[in-house]
Amino acid sequence: MKILIKSVVQNEAERNENMIRQYEALLAELPRGSLICRKNEYYYLKYREDGKVQDKYIGKDPDTVADIRCKLEQRKHYTEMLSALKQEQKAIQKILEEFVWYCIMAVRFWLKSRRS
Repeated sequence: MKILIKSVVQNEAERNENMIRQYEALLAELPRGSLICRKNEYYYLKYREDGKVQDKYIGKDPDTVADIRCKLEQRKHYTEMLSALKQEQKAIQKILEEFVWYCIMAVRFWLKSRRS
């Protein structure tokens, strides 16, 4: 039973790691920053690069603006999912550590009972 529980938790840890890598890859492809509108409905993508604020001209095209806006929303969603996965991964690691501690204590108890 203990081995089955450990196996399930380890499989979950591996699944989490794979999902974390996938979300990080997706985030690398999406734009960072925020969309801002200046005079006469000209749009810019504002983001930080090497500690400096950068503005990238997007233009007036509604389709391009909608596409960038959609990608920024996707990025926000992926970032939230990545954060949740990382918190879950910490919890899984803690469970595995406690499981190892429990197994060590069980072996010690078993060895102690055999000596008596």
